[in-house]
Amino acid sequence: MCTVLALSLVPAGAAAAKEPVRAKVCGASDCRTVKDRQALLALSEGGPPTDPPKHGAGWYSVLMTIQIGDDQFDQFRSAIVPSLGLLRGSDAGEGYVFMPATDRAAGEYRRVTRGLAPFPAATLKGVGAPKARVDEVVLPAAEPHQDGGSSPLPWIAGGVVLLGLAGVLIRHRLPWPKPAEG
Repeated sequence: MCTVLALSLVPAGAAAAKEPVRAKVCGASDCRTVKDRQALLALSEGGPPTDPPKHGAGWYSVLMTIQIGDDQFDQFRSAIVPSLGLLRGSDAGEGYVFMPATDRAAGEYRRVTRGLAPFPAATLKGVGAPKARVDEVVLPAAEPHQDGGSSPLPWIAGGVVLLGLAGVLIRHRLPWPKPAEG
């Protein structure tokens, strides 16, 4: 997931120990490594998730290294699309998340990528219409189990048929009383 999202999940007490220590920003022609703390903090700034762009644009890959312990590090991949002012976080399982870059982040990315040829617009993944994402599946509650477990409809239908037959037999076999004359 994107560095911005990952850093926001760090507990407050442990936040001081978890910080970016290096970013490798690459274009089609070359890569540059950033180690300046202030620049790294700017490179990790982004706004809330937004819809993906409708079309691709030149972009740069970013590999951010975060120190999570004394000798422990984690890495997060993202992309910057300077002409659209967007950062793209990626996650193989959930797809791509686009966020607007802050002014500070956009300025730092312009400085870092100056003179680097971007990757072609056609290779930017995750563009086009937003894809629906299922966060939770809720199934209907199970119906309570009834004694017998079967429907009474066959019994009712059978009873109606028997009543009908009884009515036919009675009507044709028993003499009907004649009305009294009077």
